[in-house]
Amino acid sequence: MRARDLTQQIITLENIKYKKLIDDYFIEDKETVAKVLIDKQSPFLRSIIINKGSKNNIELGMVVLDEGFLVGKVVEVNFFTSRVLLISDINSKIPVSLQPGDTQAIMSGKNKREGVLQYVKDENLPAVNKEIKVLTSGAGGLFKSGIPIGTIDFDENISIEDEKKVNFYRDFSQLKYVKVVSFSKEKILIDDSSKNNSRILEVEIEETTQQQETLRILLEQKKIADEIRIKIQKENNFLRTELTRLKNEILIKKKINQKNKVQNEEIKFLKMNLLYGHKCRKTIFKNLYKINTAQYRECVFSKGPKK
Repeated sequence: MRARDLTQQIITLENIKYKKLIDDYFIEDKETVAKVLIDKQSPFLRSIIINKGSKNNIELGMVVLDEGFLVGKVVEVNFFTSRVLLISDINSKIPVSLQPGDTQAIMSGKNKREGVLQYVKDENLPAVNKEIKVLTSGAGGLFKSGIPIGTIDFDENISIEDEKKVNFYRDFSQLKYVKVVSFSKEKILIDDSSKNNSRILEVEIEETTQQQETLRILLEQKKIADEIRIKIQKENNFLRTELTRLKNEILIKKKINQKNKVQNEEIKFLKMNLLYGHKCRKTIFKNLYKINTAQYRECVFSKGPKK
């Protein structure tokens, strides 16, 4: 758990660092509100004329928005007016990102209310049981990334071959006023504060990495120690079992030896009793020892009464 937290922390810090260094810092450097004058309609052409032109600093390629939603881009500029190619135009090819999942695709226009995905990476939509949001991806530098375009309704029965329709957020037949903006990458040099922040992030990443490495080493040492402990415990159990076995074996041998000793002594007594029993037995004429007494056995082993 601790190692996973440290890894996540490193990824987060590096994410912040890279965003500060290489993220596309787009800023709005020009913004103009324009009125829609003419809507040129044809089966394949979707464009509008707005009442702002070069007199109002309108330039080719500027982005046209309606309340923050993507409408199109300026493709022709006159002194007083400009023509905007809508994203619903069949000639419009926009790099998009499908969220969640960040799947990359190319969207083309189809009609006033719909677009269609022509090229989807891996030919698969994100695996979610809800609508998919379509945003500009920023690829190719045509549009700033993250501008909302529309949604794709989830349908579990859709196949790879089926046309993937994008429902636009805005109805382009109802446009009255639009905002014309241009985005440019921020060219401000990194100041001392940003450099210090970058250094601090570097130090934090290095410290977190060292903590992760230290934790990795400790976990490895613990793993080795656990393996050694288990091995020693197994050896101890084996030795304990072997010691018990040896003790039992010695005890059995002692009992056998003791039994053999008793048997040998009894055999010896029987043999000597045949030879010397008459010298030790108590009779009418001899006041000696009764049979089966300790004195009698001692007398037999002594080959007769002691003088």
